[in-house]
Amino acid sequence: MLTFFEAIVLGIVQGIAEWLPISSQGMTTLVMLNLFDKTLADALPIAIWLHTGTLLSAVVYFRTDIKEITVEIPQYLSNRNIKDKKDSIITFLLITTAITGIIGLPLILFATGMEEFSGKIATAIIGALLIITGLLQLSASKKTKKREQTVITDSIIAGVVQGFAALPGISRSGITVSALLLRDMEASQALRLSFLMSIPAVFAADVGMGAMGLLSFDANSLLALLFAFVFGILTIDLFIRAAKKYDFSKFCIALGILSILTYFL
Repeated sequence: MLTFFEAIVLGIVQGIAEWLPISSQGMTTLVMLNLFDKTLADALPIAIWLHTGTLLSAVVYFRTDIKEITVEIPQYLSNRNIKDKKDSIITFLLITTAITGIIGLPLILFATGMEEFSGKIATAIIGALLIITGLLQLSASKKTKKREQTVITDSIIAGVVQGFAALPGISRSGITVSALLLRDMEASQALRLSFLMSIPAVFAADVGMGAMGLLSFDANSLLALLFAFVFGILTIDLFIRAAKKYDFSKFCIALGILSILTYFL
């Protein structure tokens, strides 16, 4: 359960951090572990719930893309041309969402079952995952980007890495964009696909956690969602442009090192 103050702080952190490749889930979890004295098992469902607010921000921001995809669904279902279906963004989203669920759900259940993890140990683990994310981004930044059309292999790889982003500290946007860049995807298209594929994945995660009783709804949890949505709307365009222009890999690595160092303090 969140207090009024915790809900506001966490909503703001989520709304600002979601669009940058620095793991918003890692950021909100670190805040809960180190400032609000919550366990990893308590913090992780809340961190995932906060994504619902920024999911709604993404729906508003990408409403044109979503409308185009929705309009194409009847034609997609009736189309018997396998080649067209393989190249469709709908196929990309279906495959990535399915694979994300297969990999991500067991990881969420595993992490939420880690009651014995202290705040320091969990912070150090998140720090290590942040470093891995930063190193992957460094590798991806050296690739030449030129392709816009996705293939089935892109869908599988993107779905796998997004599944592992269920672990706090692995930036969902950072790792999916990096994976697509390593597949020679053009940078702006990789970023667009990364945020589009997050929408069904986060929605499915919320439904799944709600069905398993991992989510609790009260006024403060809804307040946190509202603040995540508002700050997500206010910052999405600015930070998406910043993510295209600046390299956040070193920030990820530095924050990861600092998180690990707190274990020894």
